[in-house]
Amino acid sequence: MAYATVDQLAAAMRIAVTPKNSADLQACLDAAAEEIDHYCDRSATSPLPTGDPLAERVNIARGVEWYKANDAVFGGVGFADIGVITVPKDSFGRYATALTPLVEQFGVA
Repeated sequence: MAYATVDQLAAAMRIAVTPKNSADLQACLDAAAEEIDHYCDRSATSPLPTGDPLAERVNIARGVEWYKANDAVFGGVGFADIGVITVPKDSFGRYATALTPLVEQFGVA
């Protein structure tokens, strides 16, 4: 279950929701939400609350990355003026610190 709406994701990217892109926008939000759920490792009896502002913001930001990932299929984004920019390998890692307050279970090494 996504923590944001396709309208919020589209607004963040300054695009309109259309019948053609609606399913893709939702798929990106769902993928981002799955990453959030996996990272936060919440128990079945204590899911992330609906409407949590932190989960919502990360869902939108990560959804933008998922949506734009098709432009960087081989790990780089080409620009005529400056050449190819390499995409980071661990793009979800930047959200780990932000999501820490929502993590329920921390593994013990």
